[in-house]
Amino acid sequence: MNTSDEPLDEQDLLVLDAVREVYEALDPMPADLLDGIRFSIAVRDLGMEVARESPSLLAVGTRGEDDRRLLSFESASATITIGLRVDDAGAVRLDGWLTPAGTGSVELRSPRGSWTTETDERGRFVLDGLPRTSAYLVIRAGAVVTTPTIEL
Repeated sequence: MNTSDEPLDEQDLLVLDAVREVYEALDPMPADLLDGIRFSIAVRDLGMEVARESPSLLAVGTRGEDDRRLLSFESASATITIGLRVDDAGAVRLDGWLTPAGTGSVELRSPRGSWTTETDERGRFVLDGLPRTSAYLVIRAGAVVTTPTIEL
C-alpha cells in the first residue's frame, strides 16, 4: 500500500475494485439513471418545457373494472393526461388529452423507436400497438413540452 504522496500501484487498484464491487452489491445504480441523465442533458438547452407528473389519477369505469392506468403531467403552458392500457397480446394503447385543446403533433420516444401522431381540435390523440418499454412524450402545440420518462 502506498502513502498518499505516491502514485497508485496494482495493490491500490485491487482494493478500489473490491470497494466498487461492495457498493455495486449493496447499493446498485438504478437501472434508469443513465437514461434520466441523458434525457436531462438532451432537453436542457432546447427550449422545451419539461412537464412534471401530477398526482396519479384513479381510473373509474362505468362497466366492470377499468384496467387503464391514468397519468397527468403539467407544465407552464399545457396539461397532458394519458391513459395506458395493455391488451391481451401485451401491446400498449395510449390515449391522450392535451389542455388547452388544439391541434399539434405528438411524438413518443423510446429506446425501441419513436411513434408520431397528431392531436385533433379537442386536443385528443391515440397511439396503439406500442411495445412495453420506457418512453417519454414530446408535444408540439404552441410550446414544445416533454414529459418525464414513463413505463408503458
